Amino acid sequence: MNRRRCGTLLTMGLLTMALASGAAPGREESGAQAATLADARSYTATLVGHAHIDLAWLWRWEDTVRSIAPETFSGTLAQMAKVPSLTFAQSQAALYDAMEKRYPALFESISKKVREGTWIPVGGTWAEPDLNMPDGESLARQFLYGKRYFLDKFGVDVTVGWSPDAFGHSWQLPQVMRRAGITDYVLERCAPEKTPFFWWQGKDGSRVFSYVPPGWYNVSLRNGLGAILAGVAGDTPVKDFMILYGAGDHGGGPRASDLAAVAGYRDDAAQPKMVFGRPDEYFKRVRSEKADFPLVNRELNFTFPACYTTQVEEKKWNRSSESLLLEAERISGLAVASGYRDYYPALDIDEAWKTVLRNQFHDILDGSSIGPVYEEAGRFYEEASERARRARDFSLETILDAVDTRGEGVPVAVFNSLAWERTDVVTAEVDLPGAPDSLGLVDSDGGQVPVQVLQRKAGQGKTGFQFVFLAGKVPSLGYRIYRAVPASKPAGAARGGLAATPDSLENEFFRVELDKKTGWITSLVDKRTKKQVFTGPANVLQSIVDEPQSMSAWELGYKGPPLDFGNSGASLSLVEAGPVRSILRVTTPFRDSVFEQDLILAAGMPRIDCRTTTDWQERDLMVKLAFPVNVKADTAEFEIPFGSIARPADGAEVPALRWVDVSDAGGGSGFSLLNNAKYGFDVKGSVLRMSVIHGATYPDPEADRGRHEFLYSLYPHSGTWRDADTTRRGYELNYPLIVKTVMAHPGNLPAARGFVRAEPANVLLSTLKMASGYDSRSLVVRVYETQGRKTNAVLSFPWPFRAEETDLIERPLPEGPSLESQGEGNEVMIPVGAYEIRTFRITRTK
Repeated sequence: MNRRRCGTLLTMGLLTMALASGAAPGREESGAQAATLADARSYTATLVGHAHIDLAWLWRWEDTVRSIAPETFSGTLAQMAKVPSLTFAQSQAALYDAMEKRYPALFESISKKVREGTWIPVGGTWAEPDLNMPDGESLARQFLYGKRYFLDKFGVDVTVGWSPDAFGHSWQLPQVMRRAGITDYVLERCAPEKTPFFWWQGKDGSRVFSYVPPGWYNVSLRNGLGAILAGVAGDTPVKDFMILYGAGDHGGGPRASDLAAVAGYRDDAAQPKMVFGRPDEYFKRVRSEKADFPLVNRELNFTFPACYTTQVEEKKWNRSSESLLLEAERISGLAVASGYRDYYPALDIDEAWKTVLRNQFHDILDGSSIGPVYEEAGRFYEEASERARRARDFSLETILDAVDTRGEGVPVAVFNSLAWERTDVVTAEVDLPGAPDSLGLVDSDGGQVPVQVLQRKAGQGKTGFQFVFLAGKVPSLGYRIYRAVPASKPAGAARGGLAATPDSLENEFFRVELDKKTGWITSLVDKRTKKQVFTGPANVLQSIVDEPQSMSAWELGYKGPPLDFGNSGASLSLVEAGPVRSILRVTTPFRDSVFEQDLILAAGMPRIDCRTTTDWQERDLMVKLAFPVNVKADTAEFEIPFGSIARPADGAEVPALRWVDVSDAGGGSGFSLLNNAKYGFDVKGSVLRMSVIHGATYPDPEADRGRHEFLYSLYPHSGTWRDADTTRRGYELNYPLIVKTVMAHPGNLPAARGFVRAEPANVLLSTLKMASGYDSRSLVVRVYETQGRKTNAVLSFPWPFRAEETDLIERPLPEGPSLESQGEGNEVMIPVGAYEIRTFRITRTK
């Protein structure tokens, strides 16, 4: 396997030089074989050492901290002592942070070189993450925590982005980088061919100057640079190039042979001029030439398609941790700014974020590391989740403590962490005094709410109930109080035509029918459009023999057509049938594995949830879920960080976040597939497939073996995904309503209250948090436009406020607007461009 093409830990030197790469990565040509470069001395090479250290790959993070990083950095400092003019660039704030904590003397030596200007922090991110699967807010936090670390520790404002080994680059990344103060970008994979320099434009029009270093990113200087330069000299008029040099994979940095080569070739007419320099100065110099650099206006993807699915638990942890942390920030920020909590739990939230961001390192999140890495990462995620949950729950308690919850029965609070009003099914647990046969539920307006009792357990003078109900119109970033009271029978009756049989489900929106033998959906009628949603069997589990020639965690090697599981037989059972929801369970054996799919249809809900559990034991197989949608379309829409993108419906395996949509080209109807833990999809024609699990064998021969659970939802709709607010629906699946049983007590807040609102529907409030800094009392709010439509965003808070625009690092923009809230709703109106991201510091004025 050629790891220089697959990407991960490479300790290398960065060398700005007047040449571009033509040699295949990993191949060194002898002096006799090397091509010659005409007029080589007219080219310049500015050499900068660099260590691209994998935070984990074929070793664990602890191994990196204990030996790989300190040995690499100590060795580099030793080389710098021998050659004082040598410069060295190093990314990933997480590495610096680990050295500061574990090896303070080494860290002080590094700090000295930073002050001297020869050791250069680059990248500005906490880790070098995957750039397709993290949420947009995670990418923003990579730069927030990374750049603030470099500013706080060294006084360095990093301007050079650094992702030479990332497996692809999402289309909103240029905007994220520019709003974080990054002007230049170094990458290798998925770059345009024969274009070492180009302007990369994001969906909103933001541009970063981008560069593909010649010779890949771990060039050896031993045999000179003429061959590399000769291969690409004709691709650009620029005669000044940056080359990455040094030992790779398991650390090393600039080698003695590299430095000997610099000295030996200094007067060689067949080699370019070589000088040591800094990346930031290099880019300023190249951009000042005002050459006609190409403009690339698209995403820079794809490579290693199996990485969107391999190691499913890592990916599930990533998604759930992101959601939990953003919830903790919103609720804690709201509690502090509104005066319900005295202090913001910054330590818990910051440390949890740093853990999650570190685990987004591309080899870890992409599933291409060894098994012990994922055992270690799982422990880190558990700790981070505990911190986030502690911060969220305590802050929520302080808000609910201010609510007047007095009255009959037991109060049950339902909290909505999203900035729009929503309705969804929730599960609650209460203890009622005595031995009532059942319970009733009353909403904040005094209305009876249908309930469905799942469990009743009597004992010791009380009876415990677990039940589900439809929490309706829970206010925007707010709560609604319900009251559980004793009853002789469950409150409410069936509504919305909810009905179920052992092979069908129905509510006011849909009728679903399943094949008794296969468990497939044979009919899904949308009652609103009176249309069959699918053209054939749907929700079909398929297996595909997957045997790539090598690198099975990265690559797909499909052999033969997909095989449908249903042909081996399935069993159907009606698990629940009540006034709130019905659940049909489909159990499908497959070889030594089994899949259990619970199809859930609730009254009042225009989506069909499917909770899937698998005990997976297979190797060299990809499992997909297939949905042949009854539309005609040449493209499909995929959610990406801070937006979405239309891609050809050509069957390619591609990444997406919370949803994928296929809609009629004419906008008549469509189908969105929502999920809470998946990232790999393909659409061919109108057949949408989601990758479920992947039996990779290298580098972890036991990858994904065991039990897994995930949730996805079928969301048929009229119109397009824009008309159906699919982005909001995807968020709702990933941010379930929070249910808390609370004590009865007096308070100043009413039984239902919304605190923060963002409108219209194509404007999404993606973060609300206290501004960075332990003494800050201001909030930071970020919104982005989701549908490619210029609009006016309206933000509303529960008190008067002033809003000042900032960058992603939460620094005020010199020419940004300062807005005062207006009217009784305490609102501001903010123009937002198509797919634009805007960040504001919110300061309460009363």
